[in-house]
Amino acid sequence: MERHRGVDTGEKLCIELELRMKKLMKENRLENRISDRTCAYIDMHCDTLLRTVRYEKETLYDGKGMQSLWQMREAGQMCQFFAVFFPPWDELMKEVFWKRPDVKEAGAAACADSSESVSYGADVEEKLWKILTQNLRREVTEHSDIIAMARTASEIEENLRAGKMSAVLTIEDGRMVNGNMDRLIALKEEGVCAIALTWNYANCFGSPNSKDPAVMNTGLTPFGKEAVEVMNDIGILIDVSHLSDGGFWDVARLAKKPFVATHSNCRAISPHQRNLTDEMIRALAQRGGVSGLNFSPDFLSPDLTNQVTRVELLADHVMHFIKVGGEDCVGLGTDFDGIEGSFEIGHPTQMYLLFEELSRRGLSQRQLDKIKSGNVLRVLRETL
Repeated sequence: MERHRGVDTGEKLCIELELRMKKLMKENRLENRISDRTCAYIDMHCDTLLRTVRYEKETLYDGKGMQSLWQMREAGQMCQFFAVFFPPWDELMKEVFWKRPDVKEAGAAACADSSESVSYGADVEEKLWKILTQNLRREVTEHSDIIAMARTASEIEENLRAGKMSAVLTIEDGRMVNGNMDRLIALKEEGVCAIALTWNYANCFGSPNSKDPAVMNTGLTPFGKEAVEVMNDIGILIDVSHLSDGGFWDVARLAKKPFVATHSNCRAISPHQRNLTDEMIRALAQRGGVSGLNFSPDFLSPDLTNQVTRVELLADHVMHFIKVGGEDCVGLGTDFDGIEGSFEIGHPTQMYLLFEELSRRGLSQRQLDKIKSGNVLRVLRETL
């Protein structure tokens, strides 16, 4: 989940994208049958779960966002990591829970009495956790003919052999752990496979990415350092997307197993603080990790005001990952439903366009298969 200013979706962007898509159609890239567009890939991050509470009657199967189960099926997608994201307090209350009378009453009391706000905040986060995980499991059960939950690489592969996609449960922003190691261990028992240690605010694990050098260079907290060892031991994949540079280097130093950046790009191309430096990419690769390609427009271009995600920009980052860290360090982490802008690839059914472009740039089928799923499956085998 990213936070952006309002995006200009005016006439200029619409005309530009329309012209580009017409060009693609002339090249027969959009006139193939659906069966020719399928792409068995793993996506390490989306924020679609939150839509099931933010929008009335929104479902995972046929929701109106960027990601949905039916689009996954049409695209031939192998697996989706569904993140439980914890929005900032004001957004959590106003946009997610404020219409629930029980939460509204307690929230007003907590806001009036700061001594209650911390414990109440934890209660609300646990409530959101329960609702979103129940929503995910309910819809997977309702559509068990096409998808099943998975906790390991072998379960993803078993589902694939059974003709089913896989749903993997993850967390974006470990703040709900609240410095409680027993809660962290319990999350593993509840089916969590990966945790992004921070979002854009400091928490019990450490500090976030920041334009402030003092914050950006801050490492993990003592709890965060201990948690790295515990997560390795119990089998929760460590996600460093959104983490400070200092926190990244602490994870790189302490982790005994591969770790991931589920949705981060290359800072050498796009200087956004959420992206990875070349030194980080090499360290991630040396430790067997993977970074998932983020489709957010402002993470792709040298111009941080960029509002359009183009296929060639995505491919540029993939090629840079390979150049710096090798072909084993890159996968996909779209951040669908957590990003804004205009997209040449904004749904699973359009993902084949990326792999056509990478093929034109000289990548072999073996390399493409690694990017689609092989690299992530390897990390899952080594960590979960």
